[in-house]
Amino acid sequence: MAPFQISMFFVFVTLTLTFTLAIGFRWDEWWKNTIIYQIYPRSFMDSDSDGVGDLVGITSRLEHFNDIGVGTVWLNPVYKSPMADFGYDVADFKDIDPIFGTMADFDELITKAHRLGLKVMVDFIPNHSSDQHPWFVESRKNKYESNPYKDYYVWVDPRQNCSDPPEQCLPNNWVGLLGGTVWEWVLERQQFYLHQFLTSQPDLNYRNPAVHLEIIDVLRFWLKKGVDGFRVDAIRHIYESEDLEDEPVNPDHLLVPGGHTSYDSFIHDKTFDLPEVHELIYEWRCIFDEYSAEPNYRIMIMEANDTQRTLLPYYGTPGRPEADYPFNFGLTKLNKHTLSGKLIYELVNDWMEDLPQDRWPNWVIGNHDCSRISDRVGVKYSKALNVLNMLLPGTPKTYYGEEIVMENTWVSLDESQDPYAIVHPNGWKKYTRDPERSPMQWDTTSNAGFSTTTDKMWLPVNQNYLLGVNVADQKADNTSALALYKKLAALRKDEPAFQTNHLKYIIVTETIFSFLRMPDTLGFDSFLVIINAGTSDSTDDYSAALMEGHQLKIKSNTGIIAVSGNMDRDGESQDMSKVFVVIGEALVIKVSVE
Repeated sequence: MAPFQISMFFVFVTLTLTFTLAIGFRWDEWWKNTIIYQIYPRSFMDSDSDGVGDLVGITSRLEHFNDIGVGTVWLNPVYKSPMADFGYDVADFKDIDPIFGTMADFDELITKAHRLGLKVMVDFIPNHSSDQHPWFVESRKNKYESNPYKDYYVWVDPRQNCSDPPEQCLPNNWVGLLGGTVWEWVLERQQFYLHQFLTSQPDLNYRNPAVHLEIIDVLRFWLKKGVDGFRVDAIRHIYESEDLEDEPVNPDHLLVPGGHTSYDSFIHDKTFDLPEVHELIYEWRCIFDEYSAEPNYRIMIMEANDTQRTLLPYYGTPGRPEADYPFNFGLTKLNKHTLSGKLIYELVNDWMEDLPQDRWPNWVIGNHDCSRISDRVGVKYSKALNVLNMLLPGTPKTYYGEEIVMENTWVSLDESQDPYAIVHPNGWKKYTRDPERSPMQWDTTSNAGFSTTTDKMWLPVNQNYLLGVNVADQKADNTSALALYKKLAALRKDEPAFQTNHLKYIIVTETIFSFLRMPDTLGFDSFLVIINAGTSDSTDDYSAALMEGHQLKIKSNTGIIAVSGNMDRDGESQDMSKVFVVIGEALVIKVSVE
């Protein structure tokens, strides 16, 4: 951590990061200045009135992204699937599930998106398939050499020297993500198969070269379709130790005798983050590069939730590149109990301080697996967190609805769809992810404009769509969260200060997190970004902070408020020695510094 210089009123953070990138980006760096917008397809737009979103619906709404300044859309799974885990259990890696439409619908989505200047990413789920995938259907039949699919999955014999019935002789103590054993007995083979997620999601066996070829064929299929990149799911679970030894008990987690064995009960050194994973990613990187002729660079992003130092190896090295970046979920740790200027600083600096000089950062404040940012930190702070997400150096990711500050929707146990909630009925509120997956709120018509169905939708819509939390109302309101989002997107695109990796921390306190973005080229403006994440209003001297911390002088000691989080101070002149920021507000102040 950088040293703090403590004064009576605030803390100066003197660490300066100046990884230089020229103004503008090369053809293979389009992803550095884009905004990635995550679409949960079931919940974005329903075109056929069945209460479930689909590809035609998404295509009909693509102009929304041009309107708000988003350059890239990322689709959660639309593959053919029995939907035990809403598409993360794939029954055919090269087909579209009928609930979402047809392959022709997908092709039209790609065509229209590209016509509008948008990039399209898709989810890639390589760790496992559905138990209804033809590979697994054939694999489970027998273990004879004549079965070409016999080793497509991880099959293991019962533990030796076990006097119990074979189906009770578990190979080891390995536990899955949902708790309980990873091993499922199959009578036909007299063996167990491995599943680190649901029992209906058997893990593929990447120690079989045939599986490598099959997955490469899948990648090539979608790259030829014209997708611009992949978000790779659950990458760290792909390999398991061949020795099948038990994993050590986690000393920081209390085991309850006779109780449910949770994933955190053990240290996962046999099933998680094995070195072979990086060889596999490099193999895929080479495939991506084959399809990355100018101007169509294909991006690869890893989903790997952990601390920054653990994730940095997923960038690879200059000689052996891997992902363009692993998603950085640090900011999802912010909640009503932890939110503060100092914690934001720690989460930002932890990533930036360790980032290799030739790598690019990224930021995430919400997704389909955690409560919406508006619920975690409170609606009052949501717009300020959008400012943070959009204006830090790097690539931001927006979860659908964050641009209008959508909130979680109450979903009862009876209405629950999430398998994690269903398999934990006694603790379903802890496990459910349904509330953050409710339908997109487009307008004030029936079902928030998401669907014209008169029956139940797959999940209920939040009724606050009638109170202004919808796209149509906010488009008509130049003080809305949507108006703010559009203005932030324009700043990222138009201002050279936001096209570099420069970051200078200015004032950091329990209340305030602030930073300066500067251009590489003289003659362009700099921007001071101030976030009030505290529980009181704040007035601070930023002229003194810039001089004392960075020997920078603000010309005429005056700035212009380019953006205010509440959209009520834009364009005002600001005395930089006395900047007032209310609770939950963000300010972006244009300054000339010397």
